[in-house]
Amino acid sequence: MSNKLESTLEIIEELNEILAKCYDAEKGYKEAALALSNSSLKSMFQDYVKQRNEFGHQIKNEIIAMGGEVKTGGTLAGTLHRAWMDFRSSITENDEAAILKEAIRGENNALENYQDAMEDIPVTSSAYTTLVNQRNQIRSALNRLERLVPVFDEA
Repeated sequence: MSNKLESTLEIIEELNEILAKCYDAEKGYKEAALALSNSSLKSMFQDYVKQRNEFGHQIKNEIIAMGGEVKTGGTLAGTLHRAWMDFRSSITENDEAAILKEAIRGENNALENYQDAMEDIPVTSSAYTTLVNQRNQIRSALNRLERLVPVFDEA
């Protein structure tokens, strides 16, 4: 019985870590959107802000359904990444390509985090299904961002 409890607590902890990273991504996209002058990129980033907010709500629901406590706030790494993005955008005069590359770096990091978490969560759980769906949407966002870099690198 105690193994199941530890397992549930470990899953809740994994989900809280993913939740914190969703907060980081939401804040990062929000700040990047403010720095962008291109209206279509700004709109896309604002869509990703909403998406990551929805991800957070879905993960919160999973944590609550498992009887866990939802932790709030982002991570130190996320705060440092946003500070780097702020610094970089200030010296590159809000260079869209540079901001896209930083977003790509963040999305690659998110994919690694999701993959790590999914290795510890039973594939039969609804939490696993939630993470798979979110991971797939992150992959889609990453592909979209990667396709845009050459367009803005040339500008």
